[in-house]
Amino acid sequence: MIADNVELGYCELNEEVLSKIIKSGYGKVINKKILLNKYELFYLLQDNQLQLFDEKGSPINHEGYFQKYRSVLNFSLEKLLVYRELRQNGYFVEDLQSSLFDFVANSNPSNACYIKILPEGGRYKITDLKDFVKISIKHRKEPIIAIVERNGEVIFYKLFQLSEDNIEGNN
Repeated sequence: MIADNVELGYCELNEEVLSKIIKSGYGKVINKKILLNKYELFYLLQDNQLQLFDEKGSPINHEGYFQKYRSVLNFSLEKLLVYRELRQNGYFVEDLQSSLFDFVANSNPSNACYIKILPEGGRYKITDLKDFVKISIKHRKEPIIAIVERNGEVIFYKLFQLSEDNIEGNN
């Protein structure tokens, strides 16, 4: 793969590789090029599914990519860990540009969930959790919290027992 603009994630691929990546649930095709988000590109590099080359033709591995573009792309280590865990467990994952949700993930079209990432030991407001659950229910997505422990382990908590009614009633 040759990246035209790694900051934006545009990549030129041959037809076979392009088809394989799209069927696997990565990226969006624009003018016969694929647009990968920064987490997709990092995961594919880390998993050795793609090889990235710089403008001089030298290979860039996932560590080099992360170091070179860390500040430009504003990477979140927690999001990288959660994205990797979800993809390894067979989920299709879409990065959301939202302050309330981090990802939408699904293993099939009828099983979608919103993912909110919370680093271990942080201070969180119950009102944010309430809003997360209410909007998830409204959009018919299962609300899931991903706790990223200090050692990098990710633990997922499904909030299926919560409903909008019992959150409102317990203020």
